Amino acid sequence: MSDIGVRIALCRWAGEGRICKKMRLVQGAAMKTLPSIGFGPAHGYLYIHAAPKSVLKNLEWGVAEVLKSPLAMKWEPQPLASGSYRSEISWNGLQETGSKLVSNLKGWHYITFELFESPNNGSDGSLYMFTPDLGLFRGTVGPHGDLMFNENQIQKILDENLRTVTVLDSLETLMGKKWDEVLNPFRHVAMGGEELSARLSV
Repeated sequence: MSDIGVRIALCRWAGEGRICKKMRLVQGAAMKTLPSIGFGPAHGYLYIHAAPKSVLKNLEWGVAEVLKSPLAMKWEPQPLASGSYRSEISWNGLQETGSKLVSNLKGWHYITFELFESPNNGSDGSLYMFTPDLGLFRGTVGPHGDLMFNENQIQKILDENLRTVTVLDSLETLMGKKWDEVLNPFRHVAMGGEELSARLSV
């Protein structure tokens, strides 16, 4: 089944190949292509937005085990969550490395993170978002950086919901809106800025 033309813009963080997700519906708008990054069958970025100090070494060991490579992550205090730290890395590996990283990390229920796996060699990429309260979100990312839905997903929502408001809520859940609302302030910090109005505790 073909993917419908409802998209969420993914934008590059200037100069560093990072991505941020804009919760803005666009129809027919030209989308920036996310360039391939790193090397190997699978590659992308991991952002641990908030993790308590007591588990930082355990997180490093877990990520290094999946990547099969020694790893020393640079941790910085997270101003949005007192006592927490943040870090980010680019990663490379075999197919399914992204999902294995997510599986490892989500076992630590009190951390907040997101992982992007770049589309590669004709296959779709993935966007994972995790918060302690919301759990895990996974979206499929197309070759042009769009978060893609297929007709079956949309039809299922329409079949199961009779009220317009409920349909819209279900579509927003499919797009990960609740996760974005939690993660956007952390993304702002990761880009080097912090607004007092954007503070929240996790």
